[in-house]
Amino acid sequence: MAKSFLKTIELAIRRSFNRHIGAQRIPIVVSSPQLAIAVEDPVRILVLRQDRIGDVLVSVPVIRALRARFPAATIDMVMSPNNITVRDAVDPFINDVIIHQKGLAGLLRTRRTLRARRYDVVIDLMDNASSTSALLIRASRARYAVGIDKENRGIYTHVVPLADRSSVHIVDRIARLLWPFAIDPVATDLHLAFPLSEEDKERASSIMRAPSSSAKIFGVNISGSDISRMYSEEGIVEIIDHCRRTHPTVEVVVMAAAQHLDMQQRIGQRTVCRVIPPTSSFRAWAANIAQLDGFFTPDTSSVHLASAFNVPSVVLFVHDRADLMPWYPYASVCFPVETTTGTIAEIPVRDIIRAVDQLLS
Repeated sequence: MAKSFLKTIELAIRRSFNRHIGAQRIPIVVSSPQLAIAVEDPVRILVLRQDRIGDVLVSVPVIRALRARFPAATIDMVMSPNNITVRDAVDPFINDVIIHQKGLAGLLRTRRTLRARRYDVVIDLMDNASSTSALLIRASRARYAVGIDKENRGIYTHVVPLADRSSVHIVDRIARLLWPFAIDPVATDLHLAFPLSEEDKERASSIMRAPSSSAKIFGVNISGSDISRMYSEEGIVEIIDHCRRTHPTVEVVVMAAAQHLDMQQRIGQRTVCRVIPPTSSFRAWAANIAQLDGFFTPDTSSVHLASAFNVPSVVLFVHDRADLMPWYPYASVCFPVETTTGTIAEIPVRDIIRAVDQLLS
């Protein structure tokens, strides 16, 4: 109760801050691809994405398009301890990463770094108002600041209209941020990607594929980012048992993060399925997913890897806001299973089994 009350107070303060700072100037609204920001290569660009892992993965198409438009540019990115593990996803397109730590000391360090680097343009990839983004934009002293039109619009020099969040995918929403640079997202490759070396692929193949087996592999990931993003052990066992009875030519493998190893091993023993050892890096996790022919996951960041490697997926979502589309895998086959209340643990097993049957059939 106290925690919920404090969170309400924090959100109210943030909204007040965003309204205050957002009223300080009127930005130029860019409603279509056009050269609204006249910068020439080499330009110094700062991209803000200081939130979660999935947010970085869905941002890859925008950053890739910026690099194609400005091949000689310095493109740096603000990340955080929460998402630095997926730096590999954007490394091919950026020059450097600035890790922003929360708190006053972290803000002062980041502020000092941004001012020393003298960026020409800051691009805020957040589609909700962020007080952190506002502070970082002010700290950068960049001539141009580009963002999505929302309640803190006054921190930007240029904004693009916020697309309908209930019907437009997050990838397409943030791709509008390319408009002020005369980049048309409709004519741009927006597929998700994650770079893997041949060594990565060979190592993953040796782990994921049983020797002398040509069976299709269906990966069952039991791990979520927190306990509310996990399905029950009994439910997972029931799903796997059904798969083995109904789809005997498909090999089911059990995947998990290291902190859920005990649960993973119990499920493996109960279902007589092969257990994939937890990986030591996000890159290795991505390489394992790339080997799959189908993927079940309660974790929405992992599903963006499935999208990057075109692996069909069954994903569990809490869809409790009619005005906000879940972050489905982009432009790839997905059978989402949703609940409109509570947590994913409340989704009936029969609904998940129905989706798995659709995928494996």
